[in-house]
Amino acid sequence: MFPVDEETDIKERFYTFFRDYSDQEGNRIYFQKIDRMILEEKISIDLDYEHLVIYDPNTASELLLDPENLLLKAQEALEQIVYSSDAEYMDELGEGQLKVRLENIPDEIPIRKIRAKNLGKLYAAEGIVVRATEVKPLLLEGAFLCPECNQISFIQQEGGRYTTPQACLNTMCRNTKVTSFRLLFTRSKLIDWQVVSLQEKPEDLPPGASPRAISCRLLGDLVDTVRPGDRVVVVGLLRTSTSSGMKPGKRATFDVWFDVNNISSTAKEYENIDISPADLKKIIELSKDPWVHEKIIRSVAPGIHGLEHIKEAVMLMLMGGSEKTISGGMKLRGISHVLLIGDPGLGKSQILRYVQSISPRGIYTSGKGSSAAGLTASVLRDSETGEFTLEAGAIVLADRGLAAIDEFDKMRTEDRSSIHEMMEQNTVSIAKAGIVATLNARTSILAAANPRHGRYENKRTASENINLEPTILSRFDLIFVMADVPDHDTDRERAQHILSLHRGGLAADKLPPIETEFLRKYIAYCKEHCHPVLSDDASRRIEDYYLEMRDMSTGGAAIAITARQLEALVRLTESRSRIALRDEATVEDAEAAIKLLRRSLQEVGIDPETGEFDIDVLTTGTSKSKRSKIETVIDAIEELSGTTRKSVTISQIVTKCEGSGLTEDYVKEMVDELIHRGQLYQPELGKVKLP
Repeated sequence: MFPVDEETDIKERFYTFFRDYSDQEGNRIYFQKIDRMILEEKISIDLDYEHLVIYDPNTASELLLDPENLLLKAQEALEQIVYSSDAEYMDELGEGQLKVRLENIPDEIPIRKIRAKNLGKLYAAEGIVVRATEVKPLLLEGAFLCPECNQISFIQQEGGRYTTPQACLNTMCRNTKVTSFRLLFTRSKLIDWQVVSLQEKPEDLPPGASPRAISCRLLGDLVDTVRPGDRVVVVGLLRTSTSSGMKPGKRATFDVWFDVNNISSTAKEYENIDISPADLKKIIELSKDPWVHEKIIRSVAPGIHGLEHIKEAVMLMLMGGSEKTISGGMKLRGISHVLLIGDPGLGKSQILRYVQSISPRGIYTSGKGSSAAGLTASVLRDSETGEFTLEAGAIVLADRGLAAIDEFDKMRTEDRSSIHEMMEQNTVSIAKAGIVATLNARTSILAAANPRHGRYENKRTASENINLEPTILSRFDLIFVMADVPDHDTDRERAQHILSLHRGGLAADKLPPIETEFLRKYIAYCKEHCHPVLSDDASRRIEDYYLEMRDMSTGGAAIAITARQLEALVRLTESRSRIALRDEATVEDAEAAIKLLRRSLQEVGIDPETGEFDIDVLTTGTSKSKRSKIETVIDAIEELSGTTRKSVTISQIVTKCEGSGLTEDYVKEMVDELIHRGQLYQPELGKVKLP
């Protein structure tokens, strides 16, 4: 350990630490970091505070007491080492450009607990980035040219405020016309500047409290290192705005902000998840297991009993298919969307919570708490610059991840319709306040909704059972009904499962075969390293199934399937192949995808009156049999009203339709629906008229 006495120069202490600190294997890790920094032409290195505590505890303690001064000394020591290693690189950078970034600071402070006594001290804070400004140049030292004598005056810019010379520094000139000085950008010192807003994590909120946020100023190589939606740890000094510019009589309150020394993401995306050699070995072994699909299904949401087909759909959604760009720049999405329609108490919300937690950029939102701007994007006036800025919503923040939307049916229709483009095109377009932009939103949607009348009624179509528009129903690849049907054996198994959870956990034989953390790594590896394509046999099987279903629609029959379901089959087949790390999807994968899609169609894509497949139940909300009955009612009205289009009574319509086998109640229901659609109107009570 480096000996410390009162006269030892702080800069010399850091110099010796950077030069001599070694790990257990004897590697001088900071000396290696500095060499790598020079080689990669970077301007900062990370200093682990725990290493400094081990090597020099006195300096580590002083760093927390006087962080600003000691960080400056550490940076000077770093410059000295870099100059001795590569003087040319140091001369090119200039003095004051190298930075020492701290990590593993022991003093962590919750955003909610920041008080006046904490100002000026070094802290770490964890939260979610909710907003980020544009990157702009910040003036550190301005070079001002005097127009009278061409003398250049260098003025330090304190506190981020623009300061001009009060007079020319040339004693022979002494020009005092402040507005006449011209700023020379080529001679001035500027640095990249950005402000991000750090908000408390949802799990850290006290009961009944709303989340609080703090502004964080990023400089230099820290800008654009994090994005809205990232969970991050910020290390920096707590500062407050200066009193300059405040007028007498104004409130003497100030805004607190973080002067950031270091910022790092805690929730990594799939491609950035660290996978050790031991993990890689386990991943390869699991991918070769013939029961890999069944094991993953059993590991998805283990707290929910049964529902294997829904867990399989969730598994395929998490994996995703292969995104493709074809000639002409047209993109074919690889992500899938799943909707769960279920009776209360069957675990829909728990499934959504589980999937949101295992996804790297998972966002959970619910019903009335979600607006169109909150889901997609909004335009706000930036408090720092006064300019309009674009703030990403939940679905954009979850780009390359997943958005779980609970109580989907409770959202307002106009808010729900805002995600139509995102679900099909994977983009969000916005044109507001002079900002015209298209944002990426390659986000899978897992939504849950309750039936319109409390319980799902099999005698009604899916669109009649749920308060959702057919236009949005048709965009889901898979829709499943979770019906609460009493069954003695099933109810016993579910009761035993729930009771075992409450009594301390699942039995050994009921535990998930794959731990959640390893499943996360497995999904990450599969998504990054496997990009399957359809084999000839798999492609032929999907084609045969599609044609088989389409052939059922000939001769005036209802349309059983469309090209949207064909594309969904391709995505599901590729997703299942990716689970086994196969570069080519097999017939087995295609059969499993077809089985899953067929079950979805049997639950929500069948005309309850005829029992036949009818995709119009989802795409238009009206089955073919119902359309034919509506046409019968309209024909009767047209015949009764004649060429003059006179009003007709509802009793006349009922009598006219009796010969077609329509009951009085059904005819009245059809008339009410036609009035609601605007195809009929009521000039007076009990009478209707064609427009």
